[in-house]
Amino acid sequence: MQQPPYPPAPQPPNQPRRRSRLWFILTIGGGVLVLACVTCGLIGAFAPKPPQAAGSTPTATTIVQQVTQAITPTTVPTRIPTPSPTPTPTATPSPTPSPIPTKAPTPTPTPTHYPPKTEADLHALAALGDTSAIHEFHSESVGLAVCPQPEREVTVATNLTGQKLAEDLLAYFYAQGLQNPCGAVVFAYHSQSESGNGYTAGRINLDVTDSNGQPNTDPNATGLTYQLTLDIGDVASGQEYVVQW
Repeated sequence: MQQPPYPPAPQPPNQPRRRSRLWFILTIGGGVLVLACVTCGLIGAFAPKPPQAAGSTPTATTIVQQVTQAITPTTVPTRIPTPSPTPTPTATPSPTPSPIPTKAPTPTPTPTHYPPKTEADLHALAALGDTSAIHEFHSESVGLAVCPQPEREVTVATNLTGQKLAEDLLAYFYAQGLQNPCGAVVFAYHSQSESGNGYTAGRINLDVTDSNGQPNTDPNATGLTYQLTLDIGDVASGQEYVVQW
């Protein structure tokens, strides 16, 4: 009599579930590996390949470095332009204008009053004179009593000559009020001892005539003519100047 077959041994309840998980992990891992290989192949196809020595075989490390270099963007250093120095403006020298020759002004001639020719010249010379250079030592009146003529005798230094003597004598003449209608006279010497023998230094003689040409005897007369004689030097060789007005 045959024995009935034994029923199959019972399977653990978790074994099918473990097998399913293992297949799932293997499937995912294989897919990732395949995808990585495809990606590496594509990157290697498009990435620039460094030159290799003849007969050398690229290693896995070289492939990884190439992939990394292809993925990492190369940073190109940016060169900062050096600013050009601003040129310093050079001042252009202005041309120096040539000096225009100027015509020297014609000097105005200094009016001269010596030798005197007019009454104005006599007064102008007197304004330049020095009365202190004339030393009076004698004074009297001559002529008619109704119209006396003053007479003076003076001394001057021996070096007082020419125009300067004329200025000083005229200054003394007008300062003493000797210009009068009756006439006047001044005799100049170098020393008092020369008096009485004619003047030795100079002389001023004023003659006054009336309308008839005669010596005036009326101190109140009008229409008179005056004539002043200026002598510079002694009576024999002096220079004589005559002014009439």
